[in-house]
Order: sequence, then C-alpha cells, then structure tokens
Amino acid sequence: MNERCVIIKYFLRQYFNDDVSEMANGTGYSAMTINEWASGNVIPNHSTIAFIQGVIFTPEFSVIEEFFEIDSKAKILSQLKEMYAGHEHRSGIYAFYDSMANLLYVGKATNLLEETYSALRRDSEIIFPAGITNKNVMRHQVVKYISAYDVKLFENFDYPKHVESLILRISKPTMNKQIGILNKANPLPSL
Repeated sequence: MNERCVIIKYFLRQYFNDDVSEMANGTGYSAMTINEWASGNVIPNHSTIAFIQGVIFTPEFSVIEEFFEIDSKAKILSQLKEMYAGHEHRSGIYAFYDSMANLLYVGKATNLLEETYSALRRDSEIIFPAGITNKNVMRHQVVKYISAYDVKLFENFDYPKHVESLILRISKPTMNKQIGILNKANPLPSL
C-alpha cells in the first residue's frame, strides 16, 4: 500500500475515531473518496495530505458567547451552565469584563465551566486612587459580562495557554497577576 494511503488510514483512525463520515465533515472530502484512499485504490496527492494535516493540527477558535451578562445577585453556577450549554467540559479561553466592558481578567481552561466558576469565586483587590482605601471583593461582584471561546486542545501542545499568554501580553487586564510567557522568535535558517 502506498505511504500516503497509510497516512490517510492513520489520520482516520487516530483523529477521526475511524469514522469516515466524521473525516468527511471535518475535511470537506467525500466519504467515497476517503474510502478509496484508505483502501489503497486511489493515492491521495501530497497537497491533500498536507491539507488534512492542517485541518487536524490547526487550532480551532469558536465563539461560545460574547458579553454574556452576569447577575451578581443570582446563582453564578446556573448562569454559567446556561452560557456554556454544550461546551461545559471543553478547553478554551474566557474573559471577564466590568459594567463598562473594560477587560478585567483573561483565563484559560481545560474545563471551561469548572475553571470559570472557580475564577469568579476568587477574591480580587480593587486598587483605588491615592486617598481611598483599597478593597477586597469577590470577582463575581465586579464582573458584569463574560466572553468565552472554544480553543482546541492537543495532546502535545496547549493552544489555550498560548492564546491566553498572547492576550495577556497585549491587553494586561487589571485582575491578572501575570502577563503570560511567549517564546522568542528565532530567525529561520537560510537555505
């Protein structure tokens, strides 16, 4: 069997649960074409392998909710369950905003519901101008809106962490203590 057909079979088994229709939906190729490649009857082009590899390994970013309004007097967990309906256990990024839609906090999660709920229940110190005493409050008392994004997580690469780090370095939200870590880009070697 041709090596490209073997690669197609590997991708099908490893990343699409051996489900041809799932691979067809994910890549845009027909189920019949994928079956032809997997059986070795037709050899896929090199560009086809590269495209399918890109589909598999390129992070997907999807909006779950933007500026979901939180009522600080209502039960937070039930509001989060409503917001995350169908995405509760997904990985991703979430952001907290105040009543003026100023970014307060950005977090990454391997389980969006649990980690957002945990972050909302933490204390935060509000820093006031000189002459006014700073005050500790629960974050959910300050947060008015939450945005959440589904970011695909891979076994060997934590995309949510890198997305969070980039956002933190650019926006520097007031409730985040760290600004994120990014690797320094090295010049490409000349050919």
